[in-house]
Amino acid sequence: MAQACGKSKPVFATAPYEPDDAGVLRAVLPARCVHAEPAETCSLFIDHHRARKTGPGFPLAVVGCSRHPVGRYTLYPPGHIRHGRQPVVPCSPAGPLLRDREGQPRWQTTVFAAAIDAAAGVWWPDDSPADDPRRRRTQGRHLELAGRLLGIHADVDSRTRERIAARLRVPTMTLRRAARGWTSSWPARGGAVLTVLQALPLDEALADRILAAGMVAELWPRPQRWQADRRTSVRARSGGAKHPVTKPSQSRAPPPTTWRLSGSSPLT
Repeated sequence: MAQACGKSKPVFATAPYEPDDAGVLRAVLPARCVHAEPAETCSLFIDHHRARKTGPGFPLAVVGCSRHPVGRYTLYPPGHIRHGRQPVVPCSPAGPLLRDREGQPRWQTTVFAAAIDAAAGVWWPDDSPADDPRRRRTQGRHLELAGRLLGIHADVDSRTRERIAARLRVPTMTLRRAARGWTSSWPARGGAVLTVLQALPLDEALADRILAAGMVAELWPRPQRWQADRRTSVRARSGGAKHPVTKPSQSRAPPPTTWRLSGSSPLT
């Protein structure tokens, strides 16, 4: 997510990053800024590149617009969020979903790794080297984030849960069932998160749906993604889903909490 300067509203904008002639990943600059109307053409420019010690691991473009000079904002790569050390969706810098050999998203590379480990009874260490983000308190924060993002945290009200289910295209009953065990142990919370991850329809719109769910959960502002091949922006809707929720073909039964981090876990 990016914070615009001055009194302008917070901005959450993503764009694909592709290698330049020197092999350095650079943002594909949108044809118009986040403040433009759909028919407008802007004059975007890169103000500077912001180095990141965590998160994507490469400098991110901070952009401005000559036509709408209301502040600079950062273009984040697909699947990433503001201040995030790990993405919420495993995407390549160019945008496509990253999958393992079984065709499942590489959730172990995201904030959901905390839930995968908790479901397996694996606790992150109380302390670790400065370059290792796997700490016990971080695991707890990521569990909290996952619960709110997927609508299964105990503090999520029923109406918000329904709206999140619509964004995720997951039956509301799946979220309700997972939410019943949220006040229990960490392994139970991890299993609840994995139940929802298993129920997600897997397609290239997965990142858009999860980021839209985070908007509903008030974790970040409305996300806006620049789609370079169509030269248009994809913006999350704030209203209800216009299409019926489709049931995933895979089982929605709660996953076992004995999955190991090595081997052929379907969610790693």
